[in-house]
Amino acid sequence: MGASLPSKEANLFKLIVKSYETKQYKKGLRAADTILKKFPDHGETLSMKGLTLNCMDRKSEAYELVRLGLKNDLKSHVCWHVYGLLYRSDREYREAIKCYRNALRIDPDNIEILRDLSLLQAQMRDLTGFVETRQQLLTLKPNHRMNWIGFAVSHHLNSNALKAVEILEAYEGTLDDDFPPDNERCEHGEMLLYKISLLEESGSIERAIDELHKKEPKIVDKLAYKEQEVSLLVKLGRFEEGATLFRALLSMNPDNYRYYEGLQKCVGLYSEKGHYSPDQIEQLDSLYTSLRQQYNWSSAVKRIPLDFLQGDRFREAADNYIRPLLTKGVPSLFSDLSPLYDHPGKAEILEQLIIELEHAIRTTGRYPGRADKEPPSTLMWALFLLAQHYDRRGQYDVALSKINEAIEHTPTVIDLYSAKLYDSPSKSTTEEDNDMSKLLPSQKKKMRQKQRKAEARAKKEAEGKNEESNASSVSKTGKRNVKPVDPDPHGEKLLQVEDPLSEATKYLKLLQKNSPHSLETHLLSFEVNVRKQKVLLAFQAVKQLLRLNAEHPDTHCCLIKFFHKVDSMAAPVTDAEKVIWSVLEAERPAISQLQEKSLIEANQIFLEKHQDSLMHRAAVAELLYALQPDKNPEAVKLVEESKNNLVSRSGALGPVGEWTLKDCIRVHRLLETVLLDQNAALRWKEQCAKCFPYSTYFEGRLSSAMPNSVYNQIKNPENGSANHSVGGTADSLASNGKLEAFKDLTI
Repeated sequence: MGASLPSKEANLFKLIVKSYETKQYKKGLRAADTILKKFPDHGETLSMKGLTLNCMDRKSEAYELVRLGLKNDLKSHVCWHVYGLLYRSDREYREAIKCYRNALRIDPDNIEILRDLSLLQAQMRDLTGFVETRQQLLTLKPNHRMNWIGFAVSHHLNSNALKAVEILEAYEGTLDDDFPPDNERCEHGEMLLYKISLLEESGSIERAIDELHKKEPKIVDKLAYKEQEVSLLVKLGRFEEGATLFRALLSMNPDNYRYYEGLQKCVGLYSEKGHYSPDQIEQLDSLYTSLRQQYNWSSAVKRIPLDFLQGDRFREAADNYIRPLLTKGVPSLFSDLSPLYDHPGKAEILEQLIIELEHAIRTTGRYPGRADKEPPSTLMWALFLLAQHYDRRGQYDVALSKINEAIEHTPTVIDLYSAKLYDSPSKSTTEEDNDMSKLLPSQKKKMRQKQRKAEARAKKEAEGKNEESNASSVSKTGKRNVKPVDPDPHGEKLLQVEDPLSEATKYLKLLQKNSPHSLETHLLSFEVNVRKQKVLLAFQAVKQLLRLNAEHPDTHCCLIKFFHKVDSMAAPVTDAEKVIWSVLEAERPAISQLQEKSLIEANQIFLEKHQDSLMHRAAVAELLYALQPDKNPEAVKLVEESKNNLVSRSGALGPVGEWTLKDCIRVHRLLETVLLDQNAALRWKEQCAKCFPYSTYFEGRLSSAMPNSVYNQIKNPENGSANHSVGGTADSLASNGKLEAFKDLTI
């Protein structure tokens, strides 16, 4: 590295590398420019300067310099390695691997390049190549423990757990009897636990537990030891020993939910779906009552019974659980309770309970049946919990009134503003300033920090979590530690690509691989393949939609639209067209919705089955217009005659309308842009403005979009915004696309 340079310039080249590693990029550029003044064609210096510029977000210059450096010195492993690092920073992993391989042809034993190559092979799931590269690293450096472990991991990923065990045992055979020394005991113990987990994974349970007991003195992490032991005992069916060990683990950490789950399995009282018979509920209640007496300070032992208790016993347990947390002021209480809303009847019980607690605290300052007076903050937290409850149940006006009341009660609690800002649609900076006008300067600063952290968190989730650990530097210079920042967080550059459908296909493949059971995945597949004129792939998406949810309105839309276009196609001419046509003719009779029915009849039958649902009626109306354009008035009428049926709830506020804001926005856009009836769209907007008075989209009378609304006339700015539109999210809801997408569909 830095070869063919005089001593002074060679030292400057080392400074470039060091500056790159320590992120002192300007210093590195100065050193590179100094060398290039004397040696303007030095390939390795040009490449390192390009790599440095890449970290300063000057990508075009970076690629130009690295390619020039490579052109000037094609036989330099440094130039090829740098080129690979540049590709890797742009997530072009296959190109990076090619560059690494070229570098290794020049310097086949370069440890750093081999390590970088192995990381990308694992990333790209080239597991055979990963095994070969890790074996080469082990051959070059057999005295490094990490090379043995890396070789074992490569076989583990390649579905050969027993071979990984053999490698680790071979490594143990190279050690002295008194190994490890004190400063390596933790690392060695972790390796032993990893080996035992491999034995467990391979099905050698008896051998694994024998090895665990044999190596106990050398395993430092006694908690992990016990957890591994109990896992093996359960798999061996030794439930009595497992139950004893789980109770020992609970004495160490009575708030670990996995220990309670394991104990339930050992005593035969566990159900994956959470369904229990009355006898099982009795036994579970008895079990947790005894555990509660042992660990009365534990939150988990009080929370878990809420999942299986029913009726009055659930209410009593929930009451005992919620009261101390309201007194203490736990902002995450609602998040903790929210899974219970999926259990039939429990949301109503919680609503009655929280209202009762809030009313008692408001009127008497005490909980019902208690003599001790509660601190003033308890009322504020009860209002906060009620606001979140009503928001979850779609009663947004009540939710906003409760959160405003909580803010008026205690205007200096940041969590109240967080709930209001994040649960509501985006607001202008002025509105947010009004919302937080009663906060102290230090609290305002903290609030802004929370907002910035939320935005940063969203960006970080999109980045590769292992980028930092995978990053390494060039040649023999140590690890690179540069985490890339998303250069296009809002997707603006993505929209400017030359071939959007090709880019969309890349993301679609990821969805199909990682979320194959999601309706949205196959809706997107249908849209993309229709636009790409991939008829059979579009039909495959339709079949997947029918398999997942044949009665969903979007599924019905895709089915009818697809065959409507197929019916309007010209007769096939080429052999390929004839094959596609024969496939569709063979498959169509197998679709029950279309058996011995025309598309118009199938659409009418679908309406009769779902005539009380807004979105089903909207889907039928869209298809009615597509199948019979002269029936546009009937299609509009079909939408406008939809009824906002009341959904009965046992809560204090009684029944509420079943329409949701996002569905109403979709229907408005259907009337406006597909059915092309502006008057109907205006009438729909006026109707929805009454249903959703806080909606800025429909300009409800209480929304911030209306100049004379209560919101804009409010004198106490701490009450904040009362709107609840869905903003930009509605665009993503129109997953069916437009009928125009089919116009150019040909075979």
